[in-house]
Amino acid sequence: MFTVCRLLLICVCICISANFLIAQSASNPWKLLADVDIKDRYDEEAGYEISYPVFGDKAQQLNGKIITVEGYMIPYEVYLGPKYFILSSLPIAACFFCGGAGPETVMEVFTTHSIELTDETIKVRGRLELNPDDPDRMMYILKDAKLVK
Repeated sequence: MFTVCRLLLICVCICISANFLIAQSASNPWKLLADVDIKDRYDEEAGYEISYPVFGDKAQQLNGKIITVEGYMIPYEVYLGPKYFILSSLPIAACFFCGGAGPETVMEVFTTHSIELTDETIKVRGRLELNPDDPDRMMYILKDAKLVK
């Protein structure tokens, strides 16, 4: 009897832990977006191999979905104005452009309203599009985004 109760308690703890981890991932899409591999394939137009993302199931589940993501605005040199910016999961000192992480830690953001450039973390909500084929764009693109306060 004691062993059955102990086994039941362990099963309940595992279920609670699993639900907690799922909730954490849902509140932090960067963890799910990290489910990507980079593979080289020959590009006919370019005439050489180019690296392309291959999205895993976790990342693909977010494609086309409205997500809320928190991060840091990157003052990108091709800054197209206050309705377009790069969002990084890491501060600029550790971001992809500075060599501290991979391309899965940044996304392009197109907003419906102007957002002033800041070095503080921000939250934006928009529709995520995965980009498996255009090497001139980032692999994650957030469209119709709005600042979440």
